[in-house]
Amino acid sequence: MAPVPMEAFAAEPDPRATETANVEPEQPSACQLRIAGRIAVIAPLPSFGGPGDCGASDVVRLEAIIQPDKSRVAVNPPATMRCTMAEAVAVWVREDLTASAAQLGAAPQALDNYASYDCRGRNRVAGARISQHGLANAVDVRGLRLSDGRFVSFTDRRLARAFREAVRKSACDRFTTVLGPGSDGHHEDHIHIDLAERRGGYRLCQWNVLDPADEVSRDVPLPRPRPKAAT
Repeated sequence: MAPVPMEAFAAEPDPRATETANVEPEQPSACQLRIAGRIAVIAPLPSFGGPGDCGASDVVRLEAIIQPDKSRVAVNPPATMRCTMAEAVAVWVREDLTASAAQLGAAPQALDNYASYDCRGRNRVAGARISQHGLANAVDVRGLRLSDGRFVSFTDRRLARAFREAVRKSACDRFTTVLGPGSDGHHEDHIHIDLAERRGGYRLCQWNVLDPADEVSRDVPLPRPRPKAAT
């Protein structure tokens, strides 16, 4: 049987999160009270830990974002993350991605969740510092399913550049880390966003909005230099 890629498990809650199912449930946090049923559909999860420094408290499963008109944008599959991260994602979809999708003549119907909580090192490198995914403080997204049935990928070079530029700007305004194409070779087909806290409020926004011509120029080798004329 072929091995299953790690990404297949990245959006799933850690099994340790369910080990305390028989323990008295935690009281809803201020964040959960603020967003539940108002801007998001969430399911509170028990605090959990993992190997090393993995784990988090005030964790929820984000299932959908509630739009101002009460329609819902599904998170597919539901994402496991800290409540504060879920709130930031919900506000981003409601206030920014909806307006960006309007440029394409449709409304968002689902946000594609590529990976949320996953106890691992950065970029799955053994021995690396714990990723924000391991702290339930990050999510990787690939794009949006629109109301007209289209799926639009945030990294699709054929998609209108104005749309992708708008998504990039809004993500970098909302989140403290944004990684996409051109960042580190690990985010060429999806976008990583998180709320990592750094000294001095430092933010990291590395996402090159590329055109189809960029791919051609990168993949096609340049001609050899013209030989020097004989003297």
